[in-house]
Amino acid sequence: MLYSFSKALGGDMLGTWSYYLMSPLNLLILLFPLSKLPAVVGIITILKYALAGLTAGYTFIKLQKTTGWPVVAFSTVYALMGWMVANQLNTIWVDGVILLPLIFLGLTHILQGGGTKLYIISLAAILMINYYIGWMIAIFVSAYVVIFTLCKAYQTTSAYWKVVLKWLGASLISGALAAWILVPTFFALLKSKSNLESSPLLFRFEYNPFQMIAKFVNGGFNFNQLPKGTPNIFVGSIALIMCLYYFFAPTIKRRLKIANGILLAFMILSMCFEPLDVLWHGMALPVWYPFRFSFIFSFLVITMGFSALQEALKNGIIWRRFAICLGIMVAGFLYITIAIKNFEFLTYGKILTAAIFLILSVLLIFLWTKFPKKTFFPLLMFLLIAVEMGTNLAVSLSSLSYLDAANYTEFSKLMRAASSKTRKMDSGFYRSATTFSRTRNDAMTGNFYGGSVFSSTLETATTNFYNDIGNPSDMYYSVYSNGTIFTDSLLSMKYYFTPRHVKNKSEYRRSLNYLTPLTSRPDLVDYSKVAHTDLINIYKNPYTLPLGFLSRRQYMFPINDTSETAAYQNQVASQLDPRVGNLFTTVTPTKITYDNAYRAANFSNSQIKKIDKTEPAGIEMTIPVKKHTSYYMSLGPRMTQDTLTYLVNGKPLQQYRTSAKETLLNLATGTNKDRKIHLLILANVNHAPLQNVFFYALDNNKVKTLTNDLKKNPYKITHHTARSITGTITSPNDDRTMTTTIPYSKGWTATVDGKKVTPHQWAKMFIYLTINKGKHTVKFTYTPVGLNTGIIISLIALVALLGIIGYPIYKRRKTTSTTTSANN
Repeated sequence: MLYSFSKALGGDMLGTWSYYLMSPLNLLILLFPLSKLPAVVGIITILKYALAGLTAGYTFIKLQKTTGWPVVAFSTVYALMGWMVANQLNTIWVDGVILLPLIFLGLTHILQGGGTKLYIISLAAILMINYYIGWMIAIFVSAYVVIFTLCKAYQTTSAYWKVVLKWLGASLISGALAAWILVPTFFALLKSKSNLESSPLLFRFEYNPFQMIAKFVNGGFNFNQLPKGTPNIFVGSIALIMCLYYFFAPTIKRRLKIANGILLAFMILSMCFEPLDVLWHGMALPVWYPFRFSFIFSFLVITMGFSALQEALKNGIIWRRFAICLGIMVAGFLYITIAIKNFEFLTYGKILTAAIFLILSVLLIFLWTKFPKKTFFPLLMFLLIAVEMGTNLAVSLSSLSYLDAANYTEFSKLMRAASSKTRKMDSGFYRSATTFSRTRNDAMTGNFYGGSVFSSTLETATTNFYNDIGNPSDMYYSVYSNGTIFTDSLLSMKYYFTPRHVKNKSEYRRSLNYLTPLTSRPDLVDYSKVAHTDLINIYKNPYTLPLGFLSRRQYMFPINDTSETAAYQNQVASQLDPRVGNLFTTVTPTKITYDNAYRAANFSNSQIKKIDKTEPAGIEMTIPVKKHTSYYMSLGPRMTQDTLTYLVNGKPLQQYRTSAKETLLNLATGTNKDRKIHLLILANVNHAPLQNVFFYALDNNKVKTLTNDLKKNPYKITHHTARSITGTITSPNDDRTMTTTIPYSKGWTATVDGKKVTPHQWAKMFIYLTINKGKHTVKFTYTPVGLNTGIIISLIALVALLGIIGYPIYKRRKTTSTTTSANN
C-alpha cells in the first residue's frame, strides 16, 4: 500500500490508492479468485448504482419529510442519471455520487442550526476514498454556503456568521480526519505533477453553452463524448420540468429561488467557461471524460425538481406558469432539432423518444394534480421514470464496446504462470520485461517487478528518465518497450518474457488473442532461454547489474544533455565508469533508394511524400551490421504507428508508438559474423513524417565489460519487502559510491551499519550513497513523505470528533442525573 516496484521502476503507492483503490466496496474483490475479477467489478458497479439511489432516497426523505414512490422514482433518476451512464467504467469516482447526498444533508443540518456529525463523517469519507472527487464536492459545498449565506436563504436560530464558522470548523475536522492520506497524497502529487505544463489560462467559452441542451435528450451520448464532449447531464423529463417549475412555484420562498438560481448559473458557467472548468478539475483540464463534476449539477437539478414536485402536490400547480416551463423545453427541442447536424450523437429518433416521454410526463403530472387522491399515480410516475431512465441507459451503453472477460483472466493466468516460474528459479531482487502487452499495468497484473505503468500519480522523474533513454513516456504513463542491452542491464531487467512459437492451432489462437505484440527486440538473441510456460518463453539477461553496485566516481554529476537518447545513455555509462568510452556510435546507411517517393534533402527530418498516391511508397536502405553489435534507429514522436511501417529483410518490426519524445527501435543484432540488413520504411499515408531519424550501433562487448566490472562489488540483498531492502556491500577503498537503480525519493531513508546516512540523487532519477572501505550492511526503508504528520493530524481530529459526539451525551446524562438527584 505504501510502495511498489511494479509501478514502473518503483514508486509511491499511497497516492495511487487514494485515487484508485480506497473504495470500501473493493474489499469484495478479496472474497473471490483472480479469475472472477471482471465479474466482481460488475457486481461492485451495480452496488454503487444501488447505493447512490439509496443515499439520494434517504436525503429526499429527510429533507422533504415524505416517503413513498416519488422518493423511489427520483432516487432512480439520480442513480441512473446521464453522468452515471457515461462514467460507468470509472467506478473510482462513483463513491462521490454515493456520498454527495449525505454531505448535502449534513450541510443542510448545519445551515439550519443543527449538528455537524453527518457532514463531518461523510465529507471525511469522500476525501479519504477519492481526493479528486472530494475536491469537486468541497468546491460545491463552499459555493453553496457562500451563495446561500449572502442570500440569507436558510432559517437558523443562530447568527449567520456563527453558522458559517460552525461549517468551517466542521470542514476543517473532515479534512483533518482524512489528513493521514491527504498529506502524503499531496506530496506524491508534487512529485507526479511537477511537469504539468502551465499553459496560459484562457478566458473563453469552450463551446456554445446552448449545446448543453442536447444532453437532456434521451440517449444523447456516444463514445466520441468520452474523449471530448459536452457535460452528461441527462436527468429525465419529470426532474427537468419540475426543476424549471421550481422558480415559478408561488409557495417556494423567493430567497431560496434566488440562491438556487445563482448556484445553477454558476454550475452551468463552470461547465463551459474554461477558467472555472480548470478550477473544478484541480487546476488541470482533464484528459478524456470532460466535465467530471457535472454529477453535482445533476444532483442539484434533481433535488430542486423533487422539492418543486412536493410543493405542487401540496398546493397544486399554477398551469400558466407551468406552461412557461413547458414552453422553455419545447424551445429547447426546436433548437436541437434545427441544429441536429451539430450533434453527431443525436438522431431524430432519439428526439422523438424524448418528446414522447415529455408528453407522458406532463400528462401524468396534470392528471395527478387533478386527482391527487388516486393512489396509483405515484407508482405510475415511478414506472414512467424507470422506463425513461432505463431507455437512456440501454441506448447510451449500446454505443460503448466491452472486452470479453477472458481478455483479462486468460492474460493474467499466462503472466502469473511466467512470473511464478521465474520466482521459483530466482528468489532475488530483479526486474522483468516483456515483448508483448495487454495494458501498461501488466506488471501489477502479473505480480512481478516490471518497467511499465499507467498512473495519475506517476512520478515526473520517471517519465523524464524514460524519455531520456528512448522509451515511450508521458505525464501519466511509462512503457519499457524500447530497452537496449545497456538499459536492460543497468535497470536489472534480468528476465524477458516473449511469446513462444507454437504449432498447435488452439495454442496459436490463444497466443494471438492474449499476447499482443508490444515491440521487436532482435537483440534478445544475446540472452539465453532458461525456461518456458505453455505460451511464454523466459530469457535471462547475462549482463544484468544488481540493484546496487560500486561505481568509480565519488561525485555523481547531473546529466544535463538530454537532446539525444543514445547520447544520454553514453553519458550514464561514462558516469558509472569513465574508462568505458561511448557505448553508442552513429551509423550511416548505404544505398538509400526512394520508391514512389520524392527525394528528401534532409533525410533525418523530412517526410515520405508519395508521387502516385494510389501506390505504396517508401525508403529502402542498407545498413552494415558488425558482429557482437546491436543496431537502433531513433524515431521522433510524430512517427506514429498509423503513418509508418518498418521492415527488416522483409519482416515487419513491431513498434509501440505514443511518446512525448523520441524512442529507440531495435533493428538488428550482429552475431558471430558481419552481415548486412535491408531496412524498408513504408509510408501508410500520403505525407508520412520523418523526425529525428538517426542510426546507432551499440557495442555489446563494451556493455559486457562495463557490467562485469561493476558487478565485482555488488549489493547483495539478504531481505526485501515492498518498502524495505537490506543487504551487504564491500568497498575496497574509502569514499566509494554505492550506486543503485532505486528511484530517488525523499521518502527513502538509508542506514549503513545501523547509522542513518543521506541518500543522494544521480541521473536525476536514482539513489546513490557514499561508502567507506570495508563490508557494510545497508538498509533502505520507504515511508511516504507526510504520512507520519498526516496520522498525527488525523488522530487529533478523531479526538475532536469524539468530543463533538460525546459531549452532548455527557451533558444529557449529567442533566438527567442532576434532575433525578433534585427530585430525590
